[in-house]
Amino acid sequence: MPTVYRAGIDLGTSRSTITTSTGRRFDTRTCVGFPKDLIARRRFGDRPLLGDEALDHRLAVDLVWPLAEGVVEEEPRALEATALILRHLIDEALPERTPEDSVYAAIGVPAQASIGSKRVLIEITREFIDKLLIVSEPFAVAYAIERFDECLIVDIGAGTTDICRMHGSIPDAEDQVTLPVAGNFLDQTIARAIEEKYPQAQISAEIVRRIKEKHGYLTKVSEPVLVTLNNRGIPTEYDLTEILRESCLRMSQPIAAAIQEQVGSFDPDFQARLRQNIIIAGGGSRLKGIDLAIENSLKDYGGANVECVQDAEYCGCTGALKMCAEMPDEYWERI
Repeated sequence: MPTVYRAGIDLGTSRSTITTSTGRRFDTRTCVGFPKDLIARRRFGDRPLLGDEALDHRLAVDLVWPLAEGVVEEEPRALEATALILRHLIDEALPERTPEDSVYAAIGVPAQASIGSKRVLIEITREFIDKLLIVSEPFAVAYAIERFDECLIVDIGAGTTDICRMHGSIPDAEDQVTLPVAGNFLDQTIARAIEEKYPQAQISAEIVRRIKEKHGYLTKVSEPVLVTLNNRGIPTEYDLTEILRESCLRMSQPIAAAIQEQVGSFDPDFQARLRQNIIIAGGGSRLKGIDLAIENSLKDYGGANVECVQDAEYCGCTGALKMCAEMPDEYWERI
């Protein structure tokens, strides 16, 4: 008898995750590498390389990040890459499914993703997703942690930061805002600061990303952040303590301003409650001290209470799966 599988997917700019009704979880970098010439095709064939494999061989492929701006780019190769990534997620997380089985999936997208981007996702998944629900990423986070009353979800991803007010019902358009200030912005800020202070240091986008993920912080540190980088091929130690802190603050400040704007435009009877229930999710929630930095930025507005989710990597797709599981069959039919 055919089986209906349900899946929750967080389609991220840098990394995408899936969790399914079978209990399996899987993640991949949101990139695809297409062999760039005859030599590369002799090595890999005509097949595209996905995720970490594409990054490992990025010198031999044309590397495509199809969600570089936080939404699906409507360009043929980007569309192909997005479809390949989504199919890869489902194949890895549901290896037992047969052609007779069905897949119902909820996919998290940035809070203000355009109607066009949603239409694109429906079109490129027709062959391997039978019924599709497209949800706001911060709303999926709220669903995962069951915080539906007055709270503010701040999902700091790679391409965008999505902020969503929850107030006991499905959020309206004015309850959600998307900022272009997020992980990629931070990477670029760190890279420029290193190049200005240490022009001899040799860096790449991947090196900067690893430095950020390991050492990024917004609070005072007891020890300096010393990182070894190549200087014309010679390993050399550099002090990045202030570079990292100042760069991280440059990202957090506009996010804090947007949070205050969302609080300040809310029903005045509930503003204090909203400010005391701010939840940080996404990869940016792993920056050391991000919660304290945002609390400090809101001191002059009456103070705040900020906390970070426990499972930053899978929180969004977990919420999307819960929505999948709880949605009645007749509602899927209408979708």
